Amino acid sequence: MSLGTGTALGPARLWHRPPAAADPRPPVLLVHGGYHGAWCWEYWVERLAADGREVAALDWRGHGGLPQPPDYLQTGALGFTEDVVAAIDALDRPPVVVGHSLGGLLAPLAATRRPTAGLVLVCPSPPGNMPGAAKVPLVPTTEAAPPLSAAVAGPRYCPHLTEAELAGRLCAESPAVLNDRYGLRVPVDPAAVRVPVLVVEGGRDDPERHPPGQDLAIAEFYGGAHIRLDDAPHNLMLGTGSDRWFDAIWARLDALLADAPVAGP
Repeated sequence: MSLGTGTALGPARLWHRPPAAADPRPPVLLVHGGYHGAWCWEYWVERLAADGREVAALDWRGHGGLPQPPDYLQTGALGFTEDVVAAIDALDRPPVVVGHSLGGLLAPLAATRRPTAGLVLVCPSPPGNMPGAAKVPLVPTTEAAPPLSAAVAGPRYCPHLTEAELAGRLCAESPAVLNDRYGLRVPVDPAAVRVPVLVVEGGRDDPERHPPGQDLAIAEFYGGAHIRLDDAPHNLMLGTGSDRWFDAIWARLDALLADAPVAGP
């Protein structure tokens, strides 16, 4: 599988697959979550490209094999949102921005600053000002949070994958961005997110970070739609079953986007 052509966006990187022919639909920008990189979207890139869509996938700074800059430990959600904004600016038209996990917090933050065509928030982190959002214990700030081993990450993220399929793919994470999420430190103004929003809930997600009802509450916070995939884990874009989950998500999103005007800040 190929993510396409990689281009530096300052300290970040954007992978791009242009459409084979002119396509009136908005491009799709895929934004990974903590510890991950653009690699986690390989299957979705292939599916979207095969459907004739323009698609791009972002590596945040310090992710996907990129060097971690000197201020990496202090880079929080607002800093990584700059990478998402740069990716939106690199595309010719406002995209549908798909954010997974922590990327599901960065995506609406970016949408308050740039025009987008819609948002898909997959197993998203909650905005800090959402009533009832669950906090998670903070991590130490003196060093990057080490990547989870495949033995730990597998049950948490993707129990449908073997350890060999996940081994070596995760990177050390900035403690600042983790604590921004865990401590609910980053608010989002829902009134500034003026596009269709689809929140995707994995029925087999980690209950500590995604307690029952939280993903539905995120959809209601943004005035968006919600879909629950009962058998889907946190990393529902990877491995066996991802074809069914992909089809369900994009059928619902395309229905939401039908005739919806492009809007933005």
